[in-house]
Amino acid sequence: MEKTAVKAAKLLKLKIKSINLEIIDNVLPYLLTIICIASASLIKSDLIVFSICIASLSVYIWRRYDARIFIGASIFSLLTCAMLLAAGCEKNADRAAILTYYFLVVGVIGLLVNYLREGEDEK
Repeated sequence: MEKTAVKAAKLLKLKIKSINLEIIDNVLPYLLTIICIASASLIKSDLIVFSICIASLSVYIWRRYDARIFIGASIFSLLTCAMLLAAGCEKNADRAAILTYYFLVVGVIGLLVNYLREGEDEK
């Protein structure tokens, strides 16, 4: 009887752990994109911001997330850039444009890796 209860408790812990990992897998791609945006607004060095974007891309590749999120973020950043230019904030629009290019580069690299990975999976 005790062995059954222990097995049930272990099984429950495994289910809870898998649910928690699933929640993390659902939230982490968006959180990494937000970290890239926040680092671009807080850190003045473009090299450090680009390094953070590349680091988040490595997590995307390792966890096999969809890299199209970066492409969507670049489109959103481009729209933000246009609104900032219309409002007369040219310096902030320049920063948004740089972030747009970073997201495009990281997104294209991620999509290229996904494309090459799918080619290997077919073989």
